[in-house]
Amino acid sequence: MTSAATVLVRGARARSLALSCGGRGHGLLPLPGSSGAFVLALTHSCRSFHDSAGPPDLDLSPSLPHPQPHPQPGTLPLSLARTPLPLLPRSKAAAALASSSSRQKSHSCADPDKTSSLPSSQTTNTFPKRTRARFHSTSTLHTAVMAEPKWPGAVVRKTFLDFFEKRGHTIVPSSSVVPHNDPTLLFTNAGMNQFKPIFLGTISKSDPMYPLKRATDSQKCIRAGGKHNDLDDVGKDSYHHTFFEMLGNWSFGDYFKKEAIEMSWELLTKVYGLDPARLYVSYFEGNPEMGLEPDLEAKSLWQSVGVPDDHILPGNMKDNFWEMGDQGPCGPCSEVHYDKVGGGRNAAHLVNEDDPMVVEIWNNVFIQYDRQADKSLKSLPAKHVDTGMGFERLVSALQDTVSNYATDIFTPLFKRIEEVTGARPYTDKYGADDADGIDTAYRVVADHIRLLTFSMSDGAVPNNDGRGYVLRRVLRRGVRYARKYFNAEIGSFFSKILPALVDQMGEQFPEIVKKQQDISEILDEEEAAFARTLDRGEAQFEKFANAAVKKGEKKLTGAEVWRLYDTFGFPVDLTKLMAEERKLEIDDEEVKVAQEKAREASKVVKNATQTFAKLSVHEIAELEKQLNIARTDDEAKFVKGDSKAKVQLIYDGKGFIKSTEGIAENTPLGLLLDKTNFYAESGGQVADSGRIVIDDVAEFKVLDVQNFGGYIVHSGYLEYGNLSSGNEVICEYDELRRSPIRNNHTGTHILNHSLREVLGDDINQKGSLVDNEKLRFDFSHKTGVTIPELKKIEDFSNSYIRQNGKIYSKEVDLDLAKGIEGVRAVFGETYPNPVRVVSVGVDVDALLANPKNSEWRKVSVEFCGGTHVEQTGLIKDLVIVEESGIAKGIRRIIAYTGDAAHQVQREAAEFSKRLDALEALPFGPEKEQEIKSTQHALNQLTISTLTKEDIKKRFDKIVKSVTDEQKKRQKAESKTALDTVAAHFEKNKDSKWFVGQLPISANAKAIGEVVKHFQSKDKERSVYLFGGSKNEGAVAHGVYVGTHLSSQGVTAEQWASQVSGVIGGKSGGKEPTRQGQGTNAEKLDEAVAEAEKWLKEKLNI
Repeated sequence: MTSAATVLVRGARARSLALSCGGRGHGLLPLPGSSGAFVLALTHSCRSFHDSAGPPDLDLSPSLPHPQPHPQPGTLPLSLARTPLPLLPRSKAAAALASSSSRQKSHSCADPDKTSSLPSSQTTNTFPKRTRARFHSTSTLHTAVMAEPKWPGAVVRKTFLDFFEKRGHTIVPSSSVVPHNDPTLLFTNAGMNQFKPIFLGTISKSDPMYPLKRATDSQKCIRAGGKHNDLDDVGKDSYHHTFFEMLGNWSFGDYFKKEAIEMSWELLTKVYGLDPARLYVSYFEGNPEMGLEPDLEAKSLWQSVGVPDDHILPGNMKDNFWEMGDQGPCGPCSEVHYDKVGGGRNAAHLVNEDDPMVVEIWNNVFIQYDRQADKSLKSLPAKHVDTGMGFERLVSALQDTVSNYATDIFTPLFKRIEEVTGARPYTDKYGADDADGIDTAYRVVADHIRLLTFSMSDGAVPNNDGRGYVLRRVLRRGVRYARKYFNAEIGSFFSKILPALVDQMGEQFPEIVKKQQDISEILDEEEAAFARTLDRGEAQFEKFANAAVKKGEKKLTGAEVWRLYDTFGFPVDLTKLMAEERKLEIDDEEVKVAQEKAREASKVVKNATQTFAKLSVHEIAELEKQLNIARTDDEAKFVKGDSKAKVQLIYDGKGFIKSTEGIAENTPLGLLLDKTNFYAESGGQVADSGRIVIDDVAEFKVLDVQNFGGYIVHSGYLEYGNLSSGNEVICEYDELRRSPIRNNHTGTHILNHSLREVLGDDINQKGSLVDNEKLRFDFSHKTGVTIPELKKIEDFSNSYIRQNGKIYSKEVDLDLAKGIEGVRAVFGETYPNPVRVVSVGVDVDALLANPKNSEWRKVSVEFCGGTHVEQTGLIKDLVIVEESGIAKGIRRIIAYTGDAAHQVQREAAEFSKRLDALEALPFGPEKEQEIKSTQHALNQLTISTLTKEDIKKRFDKIVKSVTDEQKKRQKAESKTALDTVAAHFEKNKDSKWFVGQLPISANAKAIGEVVKHFQSKDKERSVYLFGGSKNEGAVAHGVYVGTHLSSQGVTAEQWASQVSGVIGGKSGGKEPTRQGQGTNAEKLDEAVAEAEKWLKEKLNI
């Protein structure tokens, strides 16, 4: 093309340098015009300009035919062809061309070496990398509503799945976004997560996915929190999401690169109809330092399907070599990138350059290596294919929008937000173009309701821990945007948006339909609680502050401040402000030290328990097949006392060694023994800790114990001496720690049984935690457990304990075990065969002899591999300290047993004595203050829920007596205040104002009632009233400016500000009234004098 015209857009961003509307070269879409001229196709945000422009030569109306899903060179993208666009007359456009072109060239920061080989027409519109980090304005959707696209999102998804199903792939449902069997993940963040056991070779033959050779799915993913966190970017650009779908296809030792590449290209270009000229592919360029050759095979395969050489690009380790983690399966990958601009340009130089107009849409990973701990690579015996394609990006490409948010994935949500809030329509603007922030808020809210809905439908609940804290943070972030930008009322905002999402995606993901009501209620509860989130942190702060004052210290420790942040999410700057109010200081350096110490401690634990003692599938195979090491016999874990064993091997994080000779003390290691009495973490019960010793020769401290395919690894470090293969050692688990764990585990069984007896057969276990401090039991129940029901549960449990029944256990055939009447198991849990049956009070053989005996329903019988007491009497007591709801239909009970139960009973007795002293105090300021501190202590008190209920009733009675006395005195002081002022005006009938101290306490309510009296019944006169005393240490004051003074320019705000400056504090209210309180009671007389003096000066008296 030898000639061209450029449309000059009025109002384009200054930093776009007139290249195109939106700040990129994406506006350069050539369209055939008369005389062969070209004009720039406008993005939606360019629709408003030049009212006097003549009609264009081109018809850009919705009648523009679109039989093809994508524009070919020389055609307008469909997403832009919605309404007629006024263009500048071509004579004016031509006049603008030269200056526009010159600015393009002078401001281009493209690497000249990178673009010199390209035609000049292909090297325009390159921007500095920093300016491509965000995509700016693209459209004004309310003036160009997109018609029903040829490729609706639902059709895109179904087409993908159908394509691969026809090619021998099994459609696998999306796994939960809450990983239940992967402690390394907060959320499922990639399609391959559910297939990790297959890649790692750890999948059980009984697993339904074991026979899979080819699979495909659309996986729900969340990237918010942890290593993969897009939360901070959401709303700011056109392509980040915390929740997204990942389309994928997998081969597990079946097909490899050839088939994967051929299917990818066929689907994209033949089925979806994407323009091959707008697609670019990359392959791994190799890494000599790692001993990795270039993936020329992938390059050749892309060439064979028709991709031109200038669209095939080499990529480095960062972009084109995929790894699951520091260790494990990995391999080269080949990405497919899509140019959203097209129009015949070559965008190869923009691939992987953070340009939002050239985006990666698909990644084909060829898993052929296994990364070792020493960073070396071994070839995998079976090679796999793992692909992932961003659903939202693919839909954007197919619907030809430059923004993911401009597709039909998000428009239904935007419409609902607009309906709920009454806000202006969404216009898809970004950065400074989104001047009022409304579009950003639309994107944030739409994104966040997706994350919240799908995470909660899969069992996550907002709380202060881990993924629960991510949910809470996301919800509150969204609520903040809703309140600030939409002026929405908090309390039921997200639940009003929810139905639109369910209508849109419920067919593909029925779990959100099933859980809609539960999700709605949780959202409302969380929103309603927003204002109260700091309560617990404030209570903890008061505890720290009071302790510091009591010790005569002047500051909070850094550890305390860090705990307030770490545990309660309390911002350090807020803690600092509160400390200043208590005349306490915070040492920022101490806080940093505490922060760093916590992180280092966490790092050490992680290294000791994971990095150095996590066996890979290859290491497990090495132990079994090459080293002929027998799996660990851990039957001794069910027996009390120490046991003897032999060291088989030592794991140092790199491999297996036979001796610790030369290894520094405190180096994390893992011991493999022929047998052990240590309990490896499993079934909700925490691992044992302890030590492994050779008397006076060596001692190994055990920090954690884990089971890897039957090989039990004791993680820890050598405190002194050396250990070698063949050494006979003594295994000493920590009995002081194991004992309460046993108590709590058997107590959990008894509690589970008691719940069914009291609440009914619909009670099912949903989770548990058994450690040395407490037991935590989650169960299904539609309503909260009442106090009378809790009493029955606790009484029934303790009655069972006091029967001192024997605990029986036996391994039984799984089918036979399932036939025992009343046996309890965790729904959805996979149990081994044979399974261990634990019975409290009745021999397992007796159960099996008559399995359908209805009497067995009165016995606690469960499948369990944990450790238990020998007889229930050893548990002593079971005390329920908390009952709460953790999600809709899921309740949680926390209970203590044994010595811990007795401790909380002692604390309850001590608190009862405190109430005795409180009751004995005479009414007055001291008693009122003690009530406040007692209330704080009661809120933090961990005692029996039943005892706490009784204590609360007693405390409430004390509070009521004080409140009644306050009301009585309030009424008397209100009368005294009004009588005092009335007496003044009765005595001084011509007086128009009164300033004075009343014979009452710092009673703001009494003063307020007098102020209201004059405001409503004596509007001409003015009063400024004071209450309080030096002994009381507080002052209350209030003013009403009547019509007589207001007509002379007196205002309540001016008057009160003079007083506040004397007695401290602030005042508030609307004219003509003002009220406030101060703490400088010793200046009360001075404040009264100042109030009168100021008024007289104002009136020139």
